[in-house]
Amino acid sequence: MATKMFYIAIMMRKFHLAVIANIIDYLIRILFGCEIHSQMLCGEGLVLAHNGCGVVINKDTIIGNGVTIFQNVTIGGRKGSGAPVIGDRVMVGAGAVILGDVTIGDNAQIGANAVVIKDVPKNGTAVGVPAKIITNG
Repeated sequence: MATKMFYIAIMMRKFHLAVIANIIDYLIRILFGCEIHSQMLCGEGLVLAHNGCGVVINKDTIIGNGVTIFQNVTIGGRKGSGAPVIGDRVMVGAGAVILGDVTIGDNAQIGANAVVIKDVPKNGTAVGVPAKIITNG
């Protein structure tokens, strides 16, 4: 439900109804405990598992198509750097943290509770604190 409301807020922004989009953003925060902003660039098919419970995403983040984000994920900037760019069909495990000006390649997987502060290549799998690439197809 949080994802549907998020896409409605994006549509409101496209129709220059920013006040309504902001209200929807606020409702998502209150109802689902999910901090996502409709100004964020996001492709189609975003899945916020468990209604995005505990998810926080920086508004400058760019998310591709078909991305799945599990609960308690933080995606945001780091002191003095930009926001992450997440490719298509990426899976971000529960509790993962993606920080700074990093790029997550298409079809990548971020393990649960991983802390990603460096780029993850296409088809890569990142796990650990700090995250290390354990596969690269």
